[in-house]
Amino acid sequence: MPLLTNGVQLRERRELKGMTLAEFARQAGYSVNHVSQVELGRSNGGLRFLRTAAGIFECEIEDLICGSVPRRRHPRDKAA
Repeated sequence: MPLLTNGVQLRERRELKGMTLAEFARQAGYSVNHVSQVELGRSNGGLRFLRTAAGIFECEIEDLICGSVPRRRHPRDKAA
């Protein structure tokens, strides 16, 4: 069974890293259209895509399949 890329996870991690779609696509070596289709859930990234994205985001492949996205800190959140 192929590994299915979770587009929501991918987009959240990209945005948390402060990258545009075009920046991520260029760094990953994929077209903007391909990355967009993966983020929208219309296409599966595949193993090579997952490996590349995990390297860019410094996370595990599993995090891009089903893992949780690191929470953004909101200015109103109280420091622990």
